[in-house]
Amino acid sequence: MGKKRKQHWSKSYGDYGTTVWVFESRGRGSIIHARVNGRKQSLGHRSRERAVRWAKETAAKLALGVDVSRDTVPRTDYVFSLYLKHQSPDHTTGVQHHDARCSEMWTRVLGPERDLSSLTLEDWQGFAKARATGTIDARGHAVPTGKRQKKVGPRTVGRDQEWLRSVMLWARKWRVNGRPLLDSNPMHGFPIARERNPKRPVATDDRYEATRAVSDDVMMDVRRPGQRMTTRSYLSELLDIVNGTGRRISAVIQLRFSDLRLNEGPQGAIRWPADTDKECREWLVPINASVRAALNRINSERPGVGTAYLFPSPRNPRRPVSKDLVSGWLERAEAMARLPKLDGSLWHAYRRKWATSRKGLPDVDVAMAGGWSDLTSLKTAYQQADTETMYRVVNEPTELRQRRPG
Repeated sequence: MGKKRKQHWSKSYGDYGTTVWVFESRGRGSIIHARVNGRKQSLGHRSRERAVRWAKETAAKLALGVDVSRDTVPRTDYVFSLYLKHQSPDHTTGVQHHDARCSEMWTRVLGPERDLSSLTLEDWQGFAKARATGTIDARGHAVPTGKRQKKVGPRTVGRDQEWLRSVMLWARKWRVNGRPLLDSNPMHGFPIARERNPKRPVATDDRYEATRAVSDDVMMDVRRPGQRMTTRSYLSELLDIVNGTGRRISAVIQLRFSDLRLNEGPQGAIRWPADTDKECREWLVPINASVRAALNRINSERPGVGTAYLFPSPRNPRRPVSKDLVSGWLERAEAMARLPKLDGSLWHAYRRKWATSRKGLPDVDVAMAGGWSDLTSLKTAYQQADTETMYRVVNEPTELRQRRPG
């Protein structure tokens, strides 16, 4: 006689039409599932006691006529809508746009009815392959073979994966009707796409000087009601401020006159507001003489007060100049200076230049001045090894012995 097959554990609660069934689909120790009104869902844990308690509560709600479909199944559209409503508004404008785009893309990829607690490694790897090969675009639309553009890099794929992972982590903390949206993160341990050899070029002082020498010759067209003219662009001041502060170009172009603290410290200071900061943190940082000179030039040529932008759009002064426009100016200046194009970077190369040139200073102060909350990011993604410092490293012990008395 063959071995008796082990029965699966299961329990059901409630009357006909309001029955909640909880069960283990693959025997003892497996993830517990439930079936409510014919809809199967994962409870995301292995505790039979918790499953029984949840089933009893859910059956009681059904008996009272409560619609439990929305607060029992962590559906894609439901979780994403809560995230966009409660978490995304705390992010900067640029990150909010990224949130909206990723929400649309993942909803289209997974389907609005998908139970997020049931995501698998196959889903994860399938998305990475489809995104990397251009099979789907940034909005999750399928792209016909003949219309596919170049392949998407690992960094872009990784950003989309990191967004979903951050939403899942948030859903574990956000509670609806007293319980978290997700009891566990099914994506725990899933790999994020990474560049094996990331391109992180660093600008040099010579590059800055050559670009700055021609930056005043880069012009812009001003087209506003009652005002049409061609004038010098903002490139010179932008270069001086980025080179002197190490800040992201997106934060610099959104500076307002109310952010300037020109009477604080020897040269003044800048309040970098949280709503334009990638870390969503406010910083008050002193400035050096070159940055102060750039601000003085702005105040002399186009003074402003209050919430007016230091770098207003040439077409709408109520909005800041766009990143695409100022990047075009920088590319034009580099071409005028006959400089080779940096592979994979424009403005960010100056942020790495700023961080790298300050490797000998205390990390905490460098991070505070440049706007890094995480020292790991500062030291691994921005500060780069350079020949002069490595030369000091390999020769330092010899020089110390030579200077040692006796």
